[in-house]
Amino acid sequence: MNTYDSALVRLVYASRMTKTCGPQELADIMEASRKNNDVAGITGSLCYSASGFLQCLEGSRTDVNDVYRRIVNDPRNDQVTLLSYASIDEHLFGRWSMAYIRADAVDRMILLQHGLRDGFDPFELNPDQALGFLYDTAKERAAFLASQLQPA
Repeated sequence: MNTYDSALVRLVYASRMTKTCGPQELADIMEASRKNNDVAGITGSLCYSASGFLQCLEGSRTDVNDVYRRIVNDPRNDQVTLLSYASIDEHLFGRWSMAYIRADAVDRMILLQHGLRDGFDPFELNPDQALGFLYDTAKERAAFLASQLQPA
């Protein structure tokens, strides 16, 4: 892998869940994502509600691009919208191969702080708000997310 391919990037996107994706499919996605991301060195965070997904992926350009390509082509996702893509010097979500947060567990103040007055809808966020929301949510929910790292 050359230097360009191994450069660190951060990608943030929003999408809607199709009707074929229910709670079991979401659990399967999270399990597979954590395993695959850990192997590839990808970190990130995912917030989910019935309104959609907001996800940040961090890692090598090649690996992040490969994951995003799979997401775009996954029939369980609809309206996949790239919000931001940038080179980075370090991971913001380095502790988690995929932090998963349900939007109904997010503190109302964080929603308001990022302009989400009527609840979580990832398509209402601009790129800076989206990344800030995921970061602040992960920071606020750090103890809960740490429990996700523990073996069952």
